[in-house]
Amino acid sequence: MTTTSEQRTLAVRMQEGRIPVAEALQTAMRLAEALRQLHDTGKAHGAVTPASIVLSGNTVELIPTVGPLAAATPYTAPELLQGQPADARSDIFSFGALVFEMLTGRPAFEGAGQTELKLALCNATPPSSGSPAVDRLVAACVAKSPAARWQRMQKIIMELKLLTVAARRADTPAPARGAADNALRAELHQLEARVSLKFASYEKTLAGMQQTAGEAAEQLKQQLAGVHAQLVAVEQRPVVAPVDTEALMQKIQGRVQEAIAAVTQQIESHVRESVEASGQKHSAQVQEIAEQVKSAHSQQAALAEQVKQSVDAAHSEQVAHVHETVGALRQEIAEQLNGTHAQQAAHLQETVGALRQEIAEQVKQSVDAAHSQQAAHVQETVGALRQEIAEQ
Repeated sequence: MTTTSEQRTLAVRMQEGRIPVAEALQTAMRLAEALRQLHDTGKAHGAVTPASIVLSGNTVELIPTVGPLAAATPYTAPELLQGQPADARSDIFSFGALVFEMLTGRPAFEGAGQTELKLALCNATPPSSGSPAVDRLVAACVAKSPAARWQRMQKIIMELKLLTVAARRADTPAPARGAADNALRAELHQLEARVSLKFASYEKTLAGMQQTAGEAAEQLKQQLAGVHAQLVAVEQRPVVAPVDTEALMQKIQGRVQEAIAAVTQQIESHVRESVEASGQKHSAQVQEIAEQVKSAHSQQAALAEQVKQSVDAAHSEQVAHVHETVGALRQEIAEQLNGTHAQQAAHLQETVGALRQEIAEQVKQSVDAAHSQQAAHVQETVGALRQEIAEQ
């Protein structure tokens, strides 16, 4: 990360001269908030130094580290010198050393070289800053053991707020201190209210955990009682000869394999019988349908033949009737011709011709009507047979 003219590192600012208390506390507050946000994500910086802190207007940014520093700095936590991984408490150590230097203008830990600096970081304590409140804050941050330090930045932020208020009171004239006191009291009341709410939430959560633990303990007691009863029952059993576990397991496995083989054979036999029965049933149904179709075709052929015979008989009957009628007319005409003159004969011949034509027309119409009626009957019968075959 590169800095612009509007940005500068804390190291550059510290080289410009002693930082006023109000500015130092304000920078410390912004740095503490940046570290809190980083720690809330489960991460740690591990190498907080003035060069890794960028000041930009009213914000403070941390330059990410690429890896552990090659050399110790006046802000390196003792555990990092021993090869332990960095965590939030390592950043808190660095923060305490930085706050001391910003407020006093001198490092919390000094050494002529790397060896002396490491010894100071692991053994020495910062000198007094002249302010008991600052000394208490710094001491809680730079304790040698990570477990002895303040564990979270939230506690440090609260202490910084108190320091800021105290610094403002020291710089405020006596007549104006009443308003500052009121503001401090209001802020403390709000803080107490938030703490009370958190304690109430913790107590509720703790009560729920205790109830859950009680229920789990009761279930565990019941399970232990059941196990104890089983152990008592086992102890009361008569002593028998030792059992060959391996032989018993082989016997059980043999029984299981036999049972599986028997079940498999039964399933295969049942499936085979079902398939054969289904095939036979299907074949019988196909054969039955084929017989029905064959019978229907036979019925259709017989009906067609019957219709043909009926038509032929009707036609023959009509033709015989016509021949009989014509023969009778001829005989009548012949008899009349024998007893009349030629004019009557010509008239009779004309009448006979007309009668022949009329009779021929009537015979043709009768035959056509009979043929149409028989054909319609045949088509109706064939249609009914086709529908019956389709439904089967």
